[in-house]
Amino acid sequence: MTTTPKRLRQQGFGLVELMIAMTLGLILIGGVGYLYIGSRGAFRTSDNLSRMQENGRYALEVMSRDIRMAGYAGCGNMASVVMRTIANPPVPTLNAQNAIVDYDNGAGWANPTAIIRSAGDVLAVMAAYSNGVNLTGNLAPANANIQIAGNPDNFKQGDVLTVTNCQYADVFKVTNVPGHANPTTLTHANSSNNGNRVGTYGPDAFVMRVDQRTYFIGSNPAGNRALYRVGLDGVAEELVEHVYDMQFVYGLDNNADVAADQYVAAPTAAQLPTIVSVRVNLLMESRDDNIATAAQTVVFNNGNFHAPDRRLYQVFSATVSVRNRLPAS
Repeated sequence: MTTTPKRLRQQGFGLVELMIAMTLGLILIGGVGYLYIGSRGAFRTSDNLSRMQENGRYALEVMSRDIRMAGYAGCGNMASVVMRTIANPPVPTLNAQNAIVDYDNGAGWANPTAIIRSAGDVLAVMAAYSNGVNLTGNLAPANANIQIAGNPDNFKQGDVLTVTNCQYADVFKVTNVPGHANPTTLTHANSSNNGNRVGTYGPDAFVMRVDQRTYFIGSNPAGNRALYRVGLDGVAEELVEHVYDMQFVYGLDNNADVAADQYVAAPTAAQLPTIVSVRVNLLMESRDDNIATAAQTVVFNNGNFHAPDRRLYQVFSATVSVRNRLPAS
């Protein structure tokens, strides 16, 4: 007697169940994707804001430090020091006229670099910046060789230096290759100076490096706007990237009380020696585009700036006092 085996029931998902499962899966994947996109957008915004703030603070710190030192020649009261420059052009005279020079939107500035200026004002600040090294060989009488106590500031051939005793100061260019012995000899021959004799100085005098540091916005190799600084050597140094615009406002002292009585954006040549403060305005842009939901409008330099893209833009400002504007006693 033969028996017919029972047919097993088929197990699995039906079409309706499969469609429900797929729908739920798509909803779950969509939710995860939405959270990922939102998190990534928040991260990009936060990262770009952090970079903008870091760059803006650094740019203001570097520029403020140089602006405060404008006209410094080893002594706080610039008006009481008799300055003389024997270094050949284009080295300018270190005086109240050249301590701070404004080129409004770049007008009149001769760019010594290959970097193309992109936007904004140009500011040149001149001062002595090194710590100072005391004389060991007295310049009494005047001598073509200046001897200093070693070379801790690494003075090099072609450097522009000043020797001063806080009553007189001479600016010259080094023509030899100084070593690091004690004493170290610095020469200033006629090849780079209009004379090979600075004034008469005793052991209370010291030597410092002099530079004219010029700030401008240029296009870097990546095609982005960046803040550059160039010295008397003509070498451009990129400080901060994504600086979209830079404007300066100058506080003028019109009654010799060392306080700003008037603020101007483009001082005349006659007004340059009266500058006692500088207001720096930087417009920073984010590294990435398509972060803002729409093109921004921000207030910059007493006007509305309408962004040309969907980057983030932020304004950084600082007012810096020029310390070496004390009246002569």
